Amino acid sequence: MTDPIRTITLTLTADDYIAANKLFTIKTFTSRWRLAGYLIILAIFVLSLFAPESRRSAFTPFYIMMAIGFVLPFFQYFYVARMAARKSYSAQKTLRYETMVAWTEDNVTLTNQQGGVTIPWSDFLKWADNDRVFLLFQGPRLFNMLPKRALTAAQIGDLRAILTAKVKPA
Repeated sequence: MTDPIRTITLTLTADDYIAANKLFTIKTFTSRWRLAGYLIILAIFVLSLFAPESRRSAFTPFYIMMAIGFVLPFFQYFYVARMAARKSYSAQKTLRYETMVAWTEDNVTLTNQQGGVTIPWSDFLKWADNDRVFLLFQGPRLFNMLPKRALTAAQIGDLRAILTAKVKPA
């Protein structure tokens, strides 16, 4: 088997940016600490059901806050991530530049009309992917995205193998 070509040229679309923001939202709301928090709240809710009838009204604000807390991630995923991504994409010109992406065993290089940057894999905090996009996190809320529509199956496999070996999964 021959090695895949490790260079592509692409222009991000609004849909790519939406997919990246939705994956970011999923990773944010399913983090270990958030899931632990959801379980604690659920446990408090279940325990509150056993409270005497006379004390249940004291839990009303808690029930309202709990409902908001459980609805908020869905609202964020289905509405806010899409709208915020569209607004950011239309405002940020650099997202719409044609970009060359090249990677090696040691780093990834991004080049567009404004210049270029080479980032060692060790500088990435974590990575994530889904069926549409790779996210390469430089920080908790800062990521580079690489849409899979621009990659061949061999390139996706190659990139995933490098990321698995060099960067912590999200």
